[in-house]
Amino acid sequence: MVQIGNYHLGKAETATKPTLDCGEAFLLWDMLASRYDIIEMTQLFQNFAHDPDFKYLLQRGLTKTLEKEVNMMERELNRYNIPLPSRPPKSVRIPADTGILEDRFMFKQIFTGIQAFLDNHARTIRSIITNDPLRDMFINFAKEEFDIFNDLCKYGKTKGWLDIPPKYSSG
Repeated sequence: MVQIGNYHLGKAETATKPTLDCGEAFLLWDMLASRYDIIEMTQLFQNFAHDPDFKYLLQRGLTKTLEKEVNMMERELNRYNIPLPSRPPKSVRIPADTGILEDRFMFKQIFTGIQAFLDNHARTIRSIITNDPLRDMFINFAKEEFDIFNDLCKYGKTKGWLDIPPKYSSG
């Protein structure tokens, strides 16, 4: 039997259980709960979005990033027998487009949310010391989030939805 970190090759009789400290358990649970909230907000925004590009951006973020990360975190929590936080509804549907939310406003909510989540990723990663594979998972999540942030900066400038600071000139 060979054990490398939390991965085991061979008979399980001699394998040690994967290790996770209590802080890491909370961080994993808390990050999943946060992602559940973001999924619910994204589904809500999908009901009010008008711009086809923005609708596509919301759908892509939901399926390619959020749901993928949620599945990975749920799998980890299940592996350690940690109860999952309450899951949001499968979908959020609003019967009629009331026009209360504008695409620019929703974009800015997502943009500032990602800015805050980048800090959250850094705090989470620096706190995961015991479980190397878990830290690696969150490092990969952070890398993806940086790429998404970079794309959103470009998209927001193209649409005119970002407030661009004035250019600095000396003298």
